Amino acid sequence: MNAYVKVAITGGPSGGKTTLIEALKKELGQKCAVVPEAASILYRGGFPRYKEAQAVIHTQKAIYATQRELESMICYVNQKPLIVCDRGSLDSVAYWPENEENFFSEVHSSRLAELERYDWVIHLDTASIDSYDTTNPIRTETFQEAWDLNDKIKRAWQGHPRRVIITHSADFLSKIATSLAVIKAIMAHKSAEEISKEILKC
Repeated sequence: MNAYVKVAITGGPSGGKTTLIEALKKELGQKCAVVPEAASILYRGGFPRYKEAQAVIHTQKAIYATQRELESMICYVNQKPLIVCDRGSLDSVAYWPENEENFFSEVHSSRLAELERYDWVIHLDTASIDSYDTTNPIRTETFQEAWDLNDKIKRAWQGHPRRVIITHSADFLSKIATSLAVIKAIMAHKSAEEISKEILKC
């Protein structure tokens, strides 16, 4: 059994993932290690972005492989009780131009194997159209494209026994506060049912 809890922070574009992770660094300090987003590392490093289906497949395979190696390295190097992943390996399914079975065949894995890589999954819904952030130079999606991706990412993570979905809110700070409360509850060994009732009120 691992000595740490591994959490994937996922969701559609402009959901608040980066803000939440920065808040976690400040709140938890040395208790938390962060696995950076593989796609951002690749794109900022000059990895080309093409829209053709076969090119997208190559891109997502590169992101998937980078994600897995980053996670393995951070989990090995950092002796922290909480490992936070900026996105997770199943996010690539949402961007994959072929069906899900083709994805798992190409990366030599399975849905169950990928779900088991994470103790918890926190999904942050894309912001409403009025709050959609277009300032990120790496983000190329329109609001509708982002909203569609948000739904695809939700479907990609279906079946995880400890997934928390945090819906978009007119009050962004409240959304982040709720997300932080969920993380702290996870570290306090609360169950998914307890978190749903006590924090999400559902």
